[in-house]
Amino acid sequence: MRVYPLAGLVLGSVIAICCSASHSNKAPGGVTVPPPGAGTTGSAGKGPNLSDASTGPSLNTDGGPSSPLTEGEYPVVNCTTACKDLPAAAVVDTSGATPVPANAASLFGGPTNMGTSGPCVFEPQLAQGSDPGTLFPANWLRPRFRFQPLAGEDLWEIRVHADAEANDFVAYTTATSYAMPKDVWLALASNVHMAPITVTIRGLNSASPGTPSGTKGTFQIAPVFAGGTLVYWASTSPAVGPETSKLVGFRVGDEGVIDALTIKQVQRQVINVDATALRVSPDPGAIKDPPGAVQCIGCHTSTPDGKSVGFTDLWPWNGVIASIEAATIGQQPGYVTPGAATLINQPFLGMLTFSKAHWSDGAHMVVSTYTDRTSTIGFSLPPMSTKPTTLAWFNLDTPASIPWTANAPGPTNSAIAAAEKTAWGRLTMTGETASAISPAFSHDGKSIYYTSANHEQDGRIGANNTDVNIHVVPFNDGAGGVVTPLAGASQPGVAEYYPALSADDSLVAFNRVAKVDAADMYYRPDGEINVIPAAGGSAMRLAANDPVACGKEKSPGVLNSWPKWSPDVKSDGTKNYYWLIFSSARAYPGQFVLPGAGAGDHRSSQLYMTGVVEDMVTHQLQTFDGAYLWNQGSMSTNLTPAWDEFEIPPVPPPPK
Repeated sequence: MRVYPLAGLVLGSVIAICCSASHSNKAPGGVTVPPPGAGTTGSAGKGPNLSDASTGPSLNTDGGPSSPLTEGEYPVVNCTTACKDLPAAAVVDTSGATPVPANAASLFGGPTNMGTSGPCVFEPQLAQGSDPGTLFPANWLRPRFRFQPLAGEDLWEIRVHADAEANDFVAYTTATSYAMPKDVWLALASNVHMAPITVTIRGLNSASPGTPSGTKGTFQIAPVFAGGTLVYWASTSPAVGPETSKLVGFRVGDEGVIDALTIKQVQRQVINVDATALRVSPDPGAIKDPPGAVQCIGCHTSTPDGKSVGFTDLWPWNGVIASIEAATIGQQPGYVTPGAATLINQPFLGMLTFSKAHWSDGAHMVVSTYTDRTSTIGFSLPPMSTKPTTLAWFNLDTPASIPWTANAPGPTNSAIAAAEKTAWGRLTMTGETASAISPAFSHDGKSIYYTSANHEQDGRIGANNTDVNIHVVPFNDGAGGVVTPLAGASQPGVAEYYPALSADDSLVAFNRVAKVDAADMYYRPDGEINVIPAAGGSAMRLAANDPVACGKEKSPGVLNSWPKWSPDVKSDGTKNYYWLIFSSARAYPGQFVLPGAGAGDHRSSQLYMTGVVEDMVTHQLQTFDGAYLWNQGSMSTNLTPAWDEFEIPPVPPPPK
């Protein structure tokens, strides 16, 4: 356990990939047998029932044991000693390629009978030595045990022990991946919190048993739930298009995923960079979509109401807002007026960001980057100014008329200029000499955290930077103000970027690269995720950056990136619990290299969750290992996650 003091997208190698079909793991079946020493085998059973896969644990209906617990956020604790959550009878897994021998229990002998080495356990990541292990929310996806066995082994025992439980959970399998039955997980997660849960995985050759190999470590369960819905960018090719790129989503606890938004569902026309015509693809090899069609939906964020996503389209990197509600999916929300739609359609705006404090009828606000123009304002960019990119706000409810007619950009640009300071405006950023990129609007609406880089490309972090830092500017109702470097995340010669604010605005997660160099910052193999107090202080490197040591991978080197916080922070009265999602290219089953992506590191990526726990008295932070999301589609690269109160349709359970 580690304790710490609390003190863009480059089109040349677009890492945008979309799977054509969602993929989920098959649920394990099983038969029960008596525990070791009972002598006879038990009757066959179906294994865990997944018909309610999208339903979480029972909610707390009495407010919890004490303040500040509230209904629906905490598990109901029914037992603290001699609990019966883990069955006395062992489970025999039937999902393996070969059947489990009837005498499996006797082959392994007593629970402590094992050698000094054993399988490499990838899921869950277990605490061993200085490695802190995984911390799960109490309503999280049930843990899957995945491991790489020693040579010659064909049979394994999985044993789970908790001091509060009367029995150990024991399963025998001939497969190297096994998910705990859901009913067992829900019962265990309701009662055992912040206490080590010991996992022992032993292996042997069933024809020549000998002394089993063994690996032992622990994980923990938090006394709180995680809220919200995750929507992420899934892609299968560097050639961005409607058949290779989409948004995929699931609620916390779901064992499957659904398509949350596809490119073809988006009902918005995009104007070309010079405002003379509807945009067509600039890539000669790309799929020829109709003029004006949206082509990319990857760099997305949630609107504060969870009903829509704001995203950056493909070149010329304009902004689009589209509904993800079932009844209106792909439509532009009604509060976005025609004038506002044209304003955010301007080229090279970069990532969009929103604040709950500036999200109400008549004042739905969005903030983005804004590249200065020398001769005109709006679409007619050439010749470009050498002034740095700044930040701008846009009122999506504006009644301003911004006309657009093909081959007549003059009136459009004049209207954009006339609407500045009423329908939209650029923030004063006193003291900022570089470009402002990848902004994150605080939930209280008071501040904007952003990446300051001396080289930007089309509203994103460019290459050949000499310094990349996180700065803060007050929003001040759109007026801006004096820029302040975030102490601890603005070190000279170190790249700190992609800031993300926790739901209570107290912590900032960000990417860090130890040395600024000529390469771009979009998706660096040497990127790592850090957390720092929003007021500045000492940055904390997350333990979740590290893959399991026995897997022979190390960080930096596994492309950790794009951290996003869960939409709520919960407390048990002594600790605050924060949850993070991020993307990483560490090895996983089915990993591939993006076809035709050109030079560079193009390993496919997956999503991982981790916990950050704050002591409410000492304000120290505790960090944990990452948990692989085994319900995500493993045949796609999964990137740029967003975690919010998205209102996506229910996710059906995976097939049995």
